[in-house]
Amino acid sequence: MITTDKLSCNILADLFVAHGIKDVVLSPGSRNSPLIVAIVRRNELRHHVVIDERSAAFIALGMAIESGCPVALVCTSGTALLNYAPAVAEAFYRGVPLIVISADRPEEWIDQDDSQTLWQQNALAPYVKRSCDLGAHLEFENGEWVCNRLINDALIEAVSGRKGPVHINVRLDAPLNRRPNSRLEIAV
Repeated sequence: MITTDKLSCNILADLFVAHGIKDVVLSPGSRNSPLIVAIVRRNELRHHVVIDERSAAFIALGMAIESGCPVALVCTSGTALLNYAPAVAEAFYRGVPLIVISADRPEEWIDQDDSQTLWQQNALAPYVKRSCDLGAHLEFENGEWVCNRLINDALIEAVSGRKGPVHINVRLDAPLNRRPNSRLEIAV
């Protein structure tokens, strides 16, 4: 299967399937394109494209309330994540399992006066059961295992005890449009 070279994105899509997540609401941008590619390439995942992040979050909330199952929500970097806050707060207080995924830039880009580079990890902390931050590079001993564990922990937390939202911040470094082991670009 042709997918992205961003290992964290492929692990995330695989774990969505393994945990029985069926629906993913996508708000496309450039930074989250590897996440979108990994998700739409999985036939087991139904994807719903909603451009406006605030609307997307409430649509995902409604889907999760109606189905009683976790629904994932994927946005690009920067202030896009903050548009999810009202629906995430409602999910928290209603006990609804939303899986909030935000694309982000590598940590070294933050606070460099570049557009859309704000601190995203823990941005929703008061209203999520768990937050985790996946590094842009997994090329270290046990990197893949750590990524897998953090995602698994968050997905389990969303449905354990009193259900509720969780946030997984995925740092992605450029280039964003490559296939695994290839220098060829993929169409997004």
